[in-house]
Amino acid sequence: MTLHLPMARSRFLLIVQSLFTVLLLLGCASKPEGFPLLTTAPAAPAYAYPINNPYAATIIGVPKEMRTDYSALPTPTARMLTVYPKRFIPSGFWYEKGLRYSTLLQPQAAPLIYVIAGTGADHRSEQMRSLGNVFYSAGFHVVLLPSTTHPNFIVTASENFTPGRPRQSAKDLYHVMKMIDKQVAAEVPVTERLLTGYSLGGLDAAFTARLDEDEKALNFRRVFLINPPLSLYSSIQMIDKMLYSALPNGIDDVDDFIDRQMARLATMSASGDALDFQNERLFIDAYNKYKPSDNSLATVIGLNFRLFAANMIFTSDVMANTGYIYPKNTAFTTTTSLNNYLSVALRTSLLNYFNDIYSERYLADNPGMTKKALIEENSMESLGAYLSHNPKFGMMTNRDDIIPAPGEIDRLVALFDGHAKIYPNGGHLGNLSYPPVARDIVQFMLGQGVAK
Repeated sequence: MTLHLPMARSRFLLIVQSLFTVLLLLGCASKPEGFPLLTTAPAAPAYAYPINNPYAATIIGVPKEMRTDYSALPTPTARMLTVYPKRFIPSGFWYEKGLRYSTLLQPQAAPLIYVIAGTGADHRSEQMRSLGNVFYSAGFHVVLLPSTTHPNFIVTASENFTPGRPRQSAKDLYHVMKMIDKQVAAEVPVTERLLTGYSLGGLDAAFTARLDEDEKALNFRRVFLINPPLSLYSSIQMIDKMLYSALPNGIDDVDDFIDRQMARLATMSASGDALDFQNERLFIDAYNKYKPSDNSLATVIGLNFRLFAANMIFTSDVMANTGYIYPKNTAFTTTTSLNNYLSVALRTSLLNYFNDIYSERYLADNPGMTKKALIEENSMESLGAYLSHNPKFGMMTNRDDIIPAPGEIDRLVALFDGHAKIYPNGGHLGNLSYPPVARDIVQFMLGQGVAK
């Protein structure tokens, strides 16, 4: 998680970030010779993910002792792409030199998988590294891409600086993928292309695959969607609601909430030294000891998304010169004080963004379109005729995923009739690095269908 506002050094970011931090799956090891492509997915134990609380599962993920050890794999190669050479980037975004992404390439010919990150995440997020490990160890070339809602993507690769519309995101992603594909194909032989994404990245993957169906520049052979939302609009309402679960007075209660959680974590440190926020055991032990309420856990998750939203909205506002938070036609420089803008950004919900910035932009660009139509086009169901019974698509999610609205899991299953895998628990992406889940993902990408 990266917040480019002054909050990056605050206690607020520290506590939310720390609760989502687990030990990295990648180790520092010498680069192996590469992995031959598996012909069948490796055997995996029966599904028995141990965390039945969906909020706790979302935060804790998979306990270290239950994960596959990928420490012998290489670290992804960090890369940078200049998407728009003539783009003016304000000096306040001096660190955005180009689109940042990463690759894991086999030394021999192999299929190439593009992986799209979820809301606000970049190519280095825990989920991205996990998926990179899974695919590389199965013998695939891998390209890890940031979310279209990440500030780096907004500044360097977004065509109109207004993220969130799947059709536009697909256009931006496809443009980037075609550029990257030429570079990768010049380095290693590529036998075919595949596509996947998690959370919002799953929705983006579906729309990108639909665009590819028309342009046929990459010809994705298989597309796998991991914990995607059915409706972007209903999911942002769910996310905004979670934030206030344990904040009766709204965002003004954040400081007190953080103080309480930090005090509890401090009691878990036996040595009295500074808290080790890389120690995932600390958070599992704290959860077991204090048994926090669902409301408290939901608020932690909501805070995480609010940080992403503040980052995205501020960046979009500056780049698009909308004047919503940052004054219109005002230079954004390295010496600009951001304190007041930070306060406004943190009080701007995803629903505020949709109603005040997103809708205004896209309704103006599409005369005659209504807000209702804009909401409907941002749903997976708007691609129903394309997705339904299409064997190139697979989808997995969890019955207790906290992001879809009530009833939407069943609608997702119906949409991907015969091509959906639904696990009984795991929250939102909590079971992503669980070996049986990884095996099922590989199985689909190898062309063996969705595991039943």
